[in-house]
Amino acid sequence: MPGAREQIRSLVLSGATFDQPADELRELQLEAARETFTAHRERVPLLRTRAAETGVEEVTGLDDLVPLLFSHTSYKSYPVSLISAGRWDRLLRWYTTVSAVEPGDVDMDGVRDIDEWTDRITAAGHRPYITSGTSGKVSFLNCDASDLSFLHDILEHLTCWPDPLPAKPTRRGYLLAPASGPMRSIDGFRRHADVFAQPGEIRLLTEDAMRVSELLSSALLRRRIAEGAATPQEISSFETASESREGELGAAMAQIADDIAAHRDEPLLIAGMNNQQFTLIQALRARGVPDGSLHPDTLVLSGGGNKGRALPDDYQQQLTAFYDGVRRVRSYGMTELQGSCLACEQGNYHVPPWVIPLVLDEPGEKLLNREQGVVEGRFAFLDVSLEGRWGGLISGDRVFVDFSPCACGRPGPAVLPDIRRYGDLGGDDKITCAATLDSYVRGMIH
Repeated sequence: MPGAREQIRSLVLSGATFDQPADELRELQLEAARETFTAHRERVPLLRTRAAETGVEEVTGLDDLVPLLFSHTSYKSYPVSLISAGRWDRLLRWYTTVSAVEPGDVDMDGVRDIDEWTDRITAAGHRPYITSGTSGKVSFLNCDASDLSFLHDILEHLTCWPDPLPAKPTRRGYLLAPASGPMRSIDGFRRHADVFAQPGEIRLLTEDAMRVSELLSSALLRRRIAEGAATPQEISSFETASESREGELGAAMAQIADDIAAHRDEPLLIAGMNNQQFTLIQALRARGVPDGSLHPDTLVLSGGGNKGRALPDDYQQQLTAFYDGVRRVRSYGMTELQGSCLACEQGNYHVPPWVIPLVLDEPGEKLLNREQGVVEGRFAFLDVSLEGRWGGLISGDRVFVDFSPCACGRPGPAVLPDIRRYGDLGGDDKITCAATLDSYVRGMIH
């Protein structure tokens, strides 16, 4: 009989992914948590150290998971000096401290920059997904081949849940993204295009690959500007490069908007992060395309929060109004999760069975979960599906989670729509374990 983790992963193909009886699922999840802790404690050095320091030898209940969770900052705990000094072997040592990767499996000989560094890890059978870097540093999150295969299953079988789309390549495709790059969103859009778009009918925002070095440099400079540490020359060069890049992307977006306007009576696939999606609907409205006028079999994929307040407060309402009547994925997720929490008919985000939600107090120290009712707190979780890294994480999000059955008729838990980042609520987003975890990492890589 397959183990609990494998049983949970198989639910994505069952047709009843979010309909499992709550009591039975809780028992299966706890057994899966035991399995994943046992497996990853031997493979992820930071988890092994954390378990030894906290005295957790086995998982007997969800409370045992709390001291084992990594902070969302753990995956950006590397010293920036390793990148600026080209210490790629030391950066790999950091990566293998927080990931299930053996240092000897990755060839670092002759690496010249961070893009080649990520390429070498990919060549060794892993995928180092990065985040956007709005905080000044990007996260590096390891996935292995089985993680990527499972993610593909999620995209193929759960897109537009609770009324999933059949996997038919029938749409004219528009990907508001680079041609490639180590971001989960980019890989996800490409996989969606493979499943739902006609071959040869896919248009990209840019044919260039996303370069980690450019993203990281921009993130670091934005942080230096915010701190008042950037020189006038650095700021001027950054602004010139940004204007040039924005001009190129603006021209590409205009071409996409023209093409969508000309083909809006056909089924389309439109995939992009929320900022690109908002720019696109403004361009389409300017071309006289009214809200709710796209073909009803159009599939729209979007995501990403409003970090840095780059979008108007009502951007979600505007996207909803323009894309009225089409098939649109509605979800709550993050790069650290396999798949997302998907919205039901009531607009609540149901947590997938391979994710054990752990609602914590604001410092991330105390578990607040209950069997029934709504709990407010910091969203944390253990994703038992992950093989390439430990899936236990404390996020920066303030959420309300309802553990009672949802009004849609399905069992909980479900994340309610009022989701905010603690950093946007006026306080400091400080997680108690973060400094300790960072000190572990510094000690282990030095």
